[in-house]
Amino acid sequence: MARIIEHPWDTLKQLSIPIWFLDIEKENIYVSERLQDQWKLDSTILDRHDLMRLIHKDDLAYLDHHAMTREDRHFFYLNYRVLNNGKYEWRKDIVTPFFDENGKIMGYTGMGAPDSAYIEELGRIKKAIVEIGDAFLSYNGQEFFDFLVKYLSSVLGVETVLVGELTGEAKDQVTAISLSHKGEISSGLHYALKDTPCEQVTLTHECYYPNDVGGLFPEDITINDYGVESYHGKALLNSDGEVIGILAIMDNRTQTSGPLSKALFQIFADRTANELSRMQAEKKLEMLSQYDPLTGLVTRSYLSGILEDEIQSMNEKDSNIALLLIDIDNFKMINDSWGHTKGDELLRQFSRYLRQTFAQHDAVISRISSDEFIVLLKHVRSIEELREVSDYVIHSMRRPFLIGEKEFYNTVSIGVTFTPARLRDHYNGETLLRHADAAMHKAKRSGKNRYAVYEEKMSEQMREELHLKQSLHHALDNNQFELHYQPQVCGRTSQVIGYESLIRWNHPDYGRLSPHYFISLAEESGMIIEIGEWVLKEACQQTKRWQVEDRRPDLKISVNLSAQQFKDLNLPRKVLEALKSSGLSPDSLILEITETMVLQDFDRSTDTLNSLREKGIKVHLDDFGVGFSSLSYLNRLPVDAIKIDRSFINQIGERGEEVPIVNAIISMAKSLGLQVIAEGVETSEHIAYLKQKGCYEYQGYYFSKPVPASLVHN
Repeated sequence: MARIIEHPWDTLKQLSIPIWFLDIEKENIYVSERLQDQWKLDSTILDRHDLMRLIHKDDLAYLDHHAMTREDRHFFYLNYRVLNNGKYEWRKDIVTPFFDENGKIMGYTGMGAPDSAYIEELGRIKKAIVEIGDAFLSYNGQEFFDFLVKYLSSVLGVETVLVGELTGEAKDQVTAISLSHKGEISSGLHYALKDTPCEQVTLTHECYYPNDVGGLFPEDITINDYGVESYHGKALLNSDGEVIGILAIMDNRTQTSGPLSKALFQIFADRTANELSRMQAEKKLEMLSQYDPLTGLVTRSYLSGILEDEIQSMNEKDSNIALLLIDIDNFKMINDSWGHTKGDELLRQFSRYLRQTFAQHDAVISRISSDEFIVLLKHVRSIEELREVSDYVIHSMRRPFLIGEKEFYNTVSIGVTFTPARLRDHYNGETLLRHADAAMHKAKRSGKNRYAVYEEKMSEQMREELHLKQSLHHALDNNQFELHYQPQVCGRTSQVIGYESLIRWNHPDYGRLSPHYFISLAEESGMIIEIGEWVLKEACQQTKRWQVEDRRPDLKISVNLSAQQFKDLNLPRKVLEALKSSGLSPDSLILEITETMVLQDFDRSTDTLNSLREKGIKVHLDDFGVGFSSLSYLNRLPVDAIKIDRSFINQIGERGEEVPIVNAIISMAKSLGLQVIAEGVETSEHIAYLKQKGCYEYQGYYFSKPVPASLVHN
């Protein structure tokens, strides 16, 4: 303890060393002549205003006697900056308290610390740098941040250290990655930035409040709850110079370790910013692996994990889970026709549609491939509930998607699988996904625009389908395809006026297959273009042979175009090449298309049809009535005839009762000046009814099934 004297400065001023004395009662600082010379002062007595001109504003608080008051009565080091020749220089002093006879502090004396003190502090900084480097190599992620806050709290002797990440959509809050408070490590604390020192850090990149920080930020609940007196915060920046987080130390005492904390802060801030940037990059990669960047939906890999967790968490009392695998019909054709930009926009709109549709369900929605989506439904009560949901999706798709200024209609095929809780041990996530896929392909094979519920036999069908896909690639080269022909008959003359060509596949394992079994596979694989070109050439050549051999130059041939063929920009050229190579006249060829094909892009469709008809080729609209029939587009569509779908002809009964849809189609065709042909004519009653209504061209089993060319008799 220092010796008590009447007034310490009477003795101290006689020393020939740079020294000062803080008089608590008078609130003045006395400086020795030696120190007066060093600081270039006009007087040896400094008041508060003099100090404000001399000492850095952030360090003035250190020279306040309240800040110097400590529980112990020993000397301590004080760091502060003094203005010298227009620049601030750091000074480190040894400060010693002086007491009166009653043990009350009279003031403090300070004098420059010896070199050993600086060497000691430099040693601490060097030791800290080494330990920081070791920690950075030894730890990463959360371990590094936990080490950091604990280490800083210890080496700087402060109560609280925070490493926080800017969060929230507006980056208006800090979330604690790691927080050390009174030796306890925690994380996850959300800290609103508004009216806090952390907010100032994000604006200025560094803030230093050596005391009374609670008074400066009275709205900061955390600062006041923790009883924080001093605050030092530094912004954590990424490589682009953007603030991504904050490193802050807080204490319940005035801070005096200026140089050490600032040196360590700079080193730690850089290292911490690097680690935080790396962690955020990993999070982004993880997000990319979990969420589809185009639609924002869950990815297949992430869904698989969710699905496994759901299966494992099921018990006998839980409701069941189900999967809906929803595939956009003909999406490849859409992409090829509209371009990927519009295709992507369709996927985004369809994703929003799914979110809205299942918003009231406990569901997870995932995009698992280009045009396939999975809806995981939890707490499903029954299979009937799934049927209702699937029906709703199918029917709600009748509304168009608006992309740009155009309306686009689409259909979907849905595969449904239902998993009762009692059978959870029999399934895993991949099994359920395969089952949903099998059911979806069943819906595709059944004509699309529908749903199918998984049955055990579908798995075998999937294996057969895979075999068909593989062998399809060799079918053309191995001459396994052949055409069958079904006659089209004039009701007035009972004469065959032409044929529709229908492809068959003579498969080496499964025998003769109708298009029902392989056309959708050919579309999926992209082989439908090659197969369609073969059909076109073969049909033209055969028809030309009949015209010559049977002297029937009036015979016509109808060829069905696939959706992908119709969207092929080279279609007109390929059709003309087939006609030229066979010698068949353009007016002998009829191309059959469907409503769905036309509606994918109505303007482009009309351009294609007009270019074909200009060459003399006829165009018939097949399966009329089963799609999105509309008089508005039919009136503008350049076709020569419409074919009434067989499903309507089958409604004609023996009693001759009226079939309004057949009547309406015939009447409409006549009003539009279009030829009308009835498909699926099988009985004399069909013919009698159609003749009565004014339809005189027929095709169906009543006359002949499709047969090979060798069995055709003109």
